[in-house]
Amino acid sequence: MTTTPIVLLVLLSALMHATWNAFLHASPDRLWQVGMMAVPQLLAAVTGIALLPLPPAQVWPLVLLSACAQVAYTAALIRAYRVGEFGQIYPIARGISPLLISGAALLIAGESPRWLAVIGIACICAGILSLALRGRHLSGDSVPAALLTGVFIAAYTIVDGFGVRMSNGNGFAYLAWAYLFASVPLVGAVWRWRGGWRGMFCAPPRRVVEALGAGVVAQCAYGMVVLALQYLPMGVVSALRESSAIFAVLLGWLFLREKLNARRLVACSLVVGGAVLIKLGA
Repeated sequence: MTTTPIVLLVLLSALMHATWNAFLHASPDRLWQVGMMAVPQLLAAVTGIALLPLPPAQVWPLVLLSACAQVAYTAALIRAYRVGEFGQIYPIARGISPLLISGAALLIAGESPRWLAVIGIACICAGILSLALRGRHLSGDSVPAALLTGVFIAAYTIVDGFGVRMSNGNGFAYLAWAYLFASVPLVGAVWRWRGGWRGMFCAPPRRVVEALGAGVVAQCAYGMVVLALQYLPMGVVSALRESSAIFAVLLGWLFLREKLNARRLVACSLVVGGAVLIKLGA
């Protein structure tokens, strides 16, 4: 398979990731939305568990840790979208995570960043600072919530990185169990809150289809990335995925009636460019 279709596939994955986040931001009931989105994830996890062997014993603590980080990430994301604009929250949350991951690589693995990564770190800091400030002050409660969301993204990314490497070639089984333990609390919370399956699906059909569809889109977006990793280097795939922040700003402008100004575009471009430089300089 040639490179161009795979690059386009990763860019489509980035657009799909930004799209399901836009649906979540626009939802009038975000807790119900994430619970419904977790239903396709739960089904995919159960299918993987049924078809794949058990992960090795040493990764089970990481499975549980990853699941906890994913649930915490979801809670932080709901909070962030409740108090902030999509075109602001999404780039900050996505941008801070490669910054933290590179810092963790330095502290844990002793990996000194190359000059490209150093420039990327400076770009991300400048972009996030521009998105976060309103005048000389932080932009309300949205920025801390967005930063916390990024912290949890970095946390489960780092944990999953170790978990997949320690799975002795059985990384998909590790991910299936991690997704199972992450999705059960979300589906279970909404199931209990709505009084069972009937209550969960007792909503306008359009909203049910949108919520389940967003969950399917999220799973497909991840599947595209897994496919791309078989043909392109991990750094290239990760760098291309950062274009999702640009898509988020455009979606916020086109569909959520958010302001699109030069400052936000430049700030978002700095975040995306910085993340790309960090990954290419790794």
